[in-house]
Amino acid sequence: MKITALHGRIASVLGVAVALGLTAGAASAQQRLAMGGTHGNSAFYAYQVAVVSDWNKAVPGVNISVQELGGASASTTALMRGEVDMGIAVTSSDFATMKGKDGAKLRTLYYFAPLPANWVVSADSGVNSLADLAGKQFNPGGRGSATEKQAEAILQLLGINAELHRAGGSDALDAYQNRRIVGFMKAGLHPDGYIQQAHASRPIKLLPMTEEQAKKIAAEYPYFSVAKSRPGENYGAQPAELVTVQTAIGINTTDALPEAVAYEIAKRIFSADGMAAAKAGYPAADRANPQELTLEASVAPLHPGVARFYKEKGIAVPDRLMAK
Repeated sequence: MKITALHGRIASVLGVAVALGLTAGAASAQQRLAMGGTHGNSAFYAYQVAVVSDWNKAVPGVNISVQELGGASASTTALMRGEVDMGIAVTSSDFATMKGKDGAKLRTLYYFAPLPANWVVSADSGVNSLADLAGKQFNPGGRGSATEKQAEAILQLLGINAELHRAGGSDALDAYQNRRIVGFMKAGLHPDGYIQQAHASRPIKLLPMTEEQAKKIAAEYPYFSVAKSRPGENYGAQPAELVTVQTAIGINTTDALPEAVAYEIAKRIFSADGMAAAKAGYPAADRANPQELTLEASVAPLHPGVARFYKEKGIAVPDRLMAK
């Protein structure tokens, strides 16, 4: 009886050891990856957190974390240095990176939303057009973000000499609420949580571009297109429609990301369940079809894993988006 009991205890201990070994093996088999993120106040940061949480449950073999880096430009710089494995992307920052010495390594995972430029000023600022921003304290977008670079390029092209107030997203919002700046540029679909926060404490007014201004910008910078913004009633009384320009926002990576990982991410994010997870983090996510937008807006070639997804679905990928 004692020998039998001892054997039973040994078997039990061995069983636990084997189970622990298998668990440790499964954990070590997971690939730890980092995604560069925008600033924490942005609706797109909430989007990133939501989709990454979904991927960690649904995409086999990965454990991804989001690192707050400030915006697409800062994230893509970190990506090209090998500090993150993927990150928030905007067509303008991808365009600039493709022209750099390491640009051939850049790959697109997908794009999920168009980004109309929203020029926001306080309703009592006396500013009624972009030209009126001359000499005014104005935040061009979060420090290190693609929006910041876009706004600066647009104002320079149009010859508007605003006093640019450089600040991160939270600090810029604080500066607006405390009347240190007249407004800011924020890219995104409506309703936009950041603009809503600003409006709640200091009513805002959205500035339109002229058709001539928008066409001039799109002609100079091919990553922009002329667009119409429709704010609705999300920020009080605003025009039903405003002329502006837009880029697109998504997630980029490099050729170092394994094809199998990129393929599984594409399968998930383009699925109904993946889209539902995205909408939970960013309600406007269902206003664009990411599978179509990726083919329309991408600047860098698709990652081979993403191209494989399209091929299996029988969807043609333009030659310009095929990695050489």
